[in-house]
Amino acid sequence: MSVDALVLAVASVVRPLSAAAVYAMLASTRPTRLLTAYIVAGFVFSFVLGILLVVLFGISAGPQAPSETRALIAFALGAGSLGCAAALLSGRVQRRLPNPAEANPRSGSSSWIGRQLANLSAPRAAVAGVFTHKPGLFYLAALSAIADSTSSNADRIFQVGVYNAIWFALPVAALALDLRKPVELRDFLRRATGWVWRRQVGIMMTAFGLLGVYLIVRGLTELRS
Repeated sequence: MSVDALVLAVASVVRPLSAAAVYAMLASTRPTRLLTAYIVAGFVFSFVLGILLVVLFGISAGPQAPSETRALIAFALGAGSLGCAAALLSGRVQRRLPNPAEANPRSGSSSWIGRQLANLSAPRAAVAGVFTHKPGLFYLAALSAIADSTSSNADRIFQVGVYNAIWFALPVAALALDLRKPVELRDFLRRATGWVWRRQVGIMMTAFGLLGVYLIVRGLTELRS
């Protein structure tokens, strides 16, 4: 797997929305069924979409493309990432959801995801799996790195699968551990989710900032090659 894509996959594992969804499902009476629906629906959606983008449409022209083309894609993604970091820093983006460790999601919640996490059923968990794993800048940057790393569609599909497997590491680990030590897991996740939630703006700002700098540097490197 492309080193760039692997790094981006690891960086995408901790996501506030995903952590909130996993916490809500573990707090339900049927966590195994809900987590399974969440993982299957989300993985299939993001995996199929990743294949479409990399193989059929292509978010880059591949390793044989002119370096200017690859640089342009890197600059565009980098600018978008830095723009997100700047918006978070300026305070213009403040979309906080209720902390799931302190307040249960309600059917009358002002947020769409909050309503989905209330009175969870398997279909709602599946919808949450798709919603919390919508392709964003990290995913697009990883797909660009995958497309640039090889001209083999089979290899690209394999790498997209590995990326998504890493991306879903949190809910998969929660499902596996829930079958063994649900009480201990729930307590740990409550504390971990609370920590992430209190620092979500700083975490996202740092992640987008680092991604933007990385992509700009990558674009400059392509121009010099």
